[in-house]
Amino acid sequence: MNFFEKLPHIRNPEELSVYNKLRTVIWVFNIDNHSFWWANEPALKFWEVDSVEEFLSIDLSDDSPVVRERLNDIFLTGSTGDIVEENWTLYPGGNPKMVILTFTPILIGDLNRAVLIEASPELKEELDPRAKRILEAVRHTPLMISTFDLEGRLLAQNPAAANIYGSRSESMVTLENRYGDAKIEEKIQHSADILVHTLMGKRWHTLTAEPGRDPVSGNRVIVITEEDVTKRVQAEEELRKLNMTLEQRVVERTEKLSYARKEAENANAAKTDFLATMSHELRTPLNAIIGFSDMLSHKVYGPVTEKQLVALEDINRSGRHLLRQINELLDASTIDAGELNLFESTFSVASVTDYCNTIFQLEAAKKNQRLDVQVPDLSLALHADEYRITQVIINLLTNAIKYTAENGTIRLSVFRNSMGELVFEVRDSGIGISKDHLSRVSQAFTQIDISSSSTSGKGVGLGLYIVSHLLTAHGGRFDIQSEERVGTTVQAILPIERLV
Repeated sequence: MNFFEKLPHIRNPEELSVYNKLRTVIWVFNIDNHSFWWANEPALKFWEVDSVEEFLSIDLSDDSPVVRERLNDIFLTGSTGDIVEENWTLYPGGNPKMVILTFTPILIGDLNRAVLIEASPELKEELDPRAKRILEAVRHTPLMISTFDLEGRLLAQNPAAANIYGSRSESMVTLENRYGDAKIEEKIQHSADILVHTLMGKRWHTLTAEPGRDPVSGNRVIVITEEDVTKRVQAEEELRKLNMTLEQRVVERTEKLSYARKEAENANAAKTDFLATMSHELRTPLNAIIGFSDMLSHKVYGPVTEKQLVALEDINRSGRHLLRQINELLDASTIDAGELNLFESTFSVASVTDYCNTIFQLEAAKKNQRLDVQVPDLSLALHADEYRITQVIINLLTNAIKYTAENGTIRLSVFRNSMGELVFEVRDSGIGISKDHLSRVSQAFTQIDISSSSTSGKGVGLGLYIVSHLLTAHGGRFDIQSEERVGTTVQAILPIERLV
């Protein structure tokens, strides 16, 4: 059974009139339409409006994608029975107010998703558990984080940075004596590999410099994050030397071609191990970056300016994009190693399509595209790995949106074919793929040349490769039909034995 069916269903605002007798601030927020739906009398006073009509007319179009995504996560988390309570900064009348919000998922009207929100104006003296965990992650992450003022003086550093550079008086540390250059933030721009002197000797660090504000003084600061990539740089240098040696041997001694091929096979195995190892190494600090920027965007540590909020959204979005690519590398290395395992359960097909619809409606709207989801039979259920099936649909929709121009159309439909198999079909009006390239689209690390198209945002060429293997693991198959400048139709087909 879809757990959404267990949620309370409020068909009209009049059913909530009993809450007007309470002094507690309570209102209902429509997640699907991203708008207010109802408020009691104390809530109207809190939001500094005179009537429910004025409250419902409050414009929320400037809310960031991070806020929208968090509300979706809260609804899903609360729908499973977990209590969600968080510190938020709201802006009634344009003035910031820090409050504690308790969220209760409900259904309203025509089964729209919503949350009933109870607000407490008194801010707790200590941080909520989520903030504590983020701060603890920053303390224990191997990622080095340091804050300098605009004069180049060190203001603060996390334990990882102190362990690498030493914990001498922060007032004695400057950009120049740490990195050998007082203008380091101008040279590295956003990110660069730099050779630094540490307590462990010379090391290669990936440095990222970003502008920020000191939460104590309010002055502008430079936040520098570092990651030790010495092993990666050394491996790249060794690989470069190895390639040069192999090329020289091929030219000078063609009789050793068989030996060179064996070396190439070993290098490919090393590459798989390297990708798996480095992907794991990168995910921990990357999750810290995503979580930390998410907390800042939610104004847990205080108000931020619109310009800072845009920068935080860019950091968060870029981090999530990189994390998706790293996860794809991990999946590919797991598949190559023959270690792909399925964790099967029984679940509703509609729960998968509803989740994907929620995620991609906003992405499609950014390009003025129309995303249509059609599931005629809501009773369909599967016995499979729900996470992996969802991953298949996400990968197919991601490609469809990416390679479809603005004002295009994408349709996700679910049906049973003439053989009784279950088919997830994604059809788009995108740029299409030539017949010469169709046979290669599901190969690892393969991307079709789209330089002439208007698409943006490249991956690592693993999406359809992973889709193909996930379907094979379920006893299913993958089919793709495409025509240049007309569009592409992709079918993920599961055997009839998977249907409950």
